[in-house]
Amino acid sequence: MRRITLQEIADEAGVSRATVSLILANRTHYVRQFRPETVSRVRRVAEKLGYRSSLLASSLRSLRSSFFGLVLRGRQERNLGLWHDQAFEGLFLAGVLSAAAEARVCPVVAMQGHEGDPEAADQVNGVLDGGVFGAIVRSPDETMMELLKPRIERKLPVVAVFPDHPTRFESNMLDMDNLAAGRRAGELLAAAGRTRWLVVQGHPATEAQTLREEGIRSAAQAFGAVLAVERLPRRIDDEGIVGRIGPILRLRGPDGIFATSSVGAIGALLACFWAGLQVPEQVCLVGCDTSLWRVEPHPPITSIEVSWYEAGRRAAELLLQCRQSGTSRFENVMLPPSVVPGMTCPGGNGATPVPTDAGQ
Repeated sequence: MRRITLQEIADEAGVSRATVSLILANRTHYVRQFRPETVSRVRRVAEKLGYRSSLLASSLRSLRSSFFGLVLRGRQERNLGLWHDQAFEGLFLAGVLSAAAEARVCPVVAMQGHEGDPEAADQVNGVLDGGVFGAIVRSPDETMMELLKPRIERKLPVVAVFPDHPTRFESNMLDMDNLAAGRRAGELLAAAGRTRWLVVQGHPATEAQTLREEGIRSAAQAFGAVLAVERLPRRIDDEGIVGRIGPILRLRGPDGIFATSSVGAIGALLACFWAGLQVPEQVCLVGCDTSLWRVEPHPPITSIEVSWYEAGRRAAELLLQCRQSGTSRFENVMLPPSVVPGMTCPGGNGATPVPTDAGQ
């Protein structure tokens, strides 16, 4: 049988699609927003048309839903084939599923679409309003934040993991301490005896990347290093980074590089080879989220990051804690960054250099 849509019910009942979605979700705090006659009319029309509620909505008849939403980052089909998504996204998903299996709950997956994508927005709305007890959202962007905000206000527990705009989350966020990540990168370069640093930064930089830049600036000041920043244009690939950074490496001669993103780190490594510089003998390189990048014969990049598997587990645990306590909010959790040793910077042995202003 053809599946009846929410819009068909809305058209016959003379109400909006959002009204139908909220009423058929059967959550008390949703339903009581509407007049009883409106609720009754929507339900009668849905029954007459033969609308079948989702498994999620049916779970509301029990004392507790066993389902939670899991909204992943997948703007385009091609993104799912990129090394980063296959590596880190896979670990994140594995961490979520591990904690979920232990608690005997199940995720319902939706994908974020590009800005203004109504089909993807409908899919996410359907999951969030379909009877889930909460949701984990990986890197919510502007559009996603607009969908999440009213849900959080309506007491739906949401865990925002690595959001694009962390400063906008007063609560319910799980993120890496990006300021500490930048400082740690500076410590690695200083421990390797490097004093002329180049920061490879995206443009426009995300809030996370801006914080990383701020962190390494403070490290440069503490260790007496000279720091320069090169901002990459939007949507640049590895070849474009090589063409932009390679000549700068030859001209300025930095002995240490910190790339605030995985794309920038890989491009910077290739640019070093293009410029004829030996890594790490002549120039050290530290990146972010690059530990799983392996392309022979290139050396693995020394990386500052957090475990995406542990981030997935922690996100699920935070959501389950909200479910257990009956709350929808929790204080922001900042994960301390770790150094994943590679072959591009020898300072990742745990030694921490002494700042030049120590004891002053």
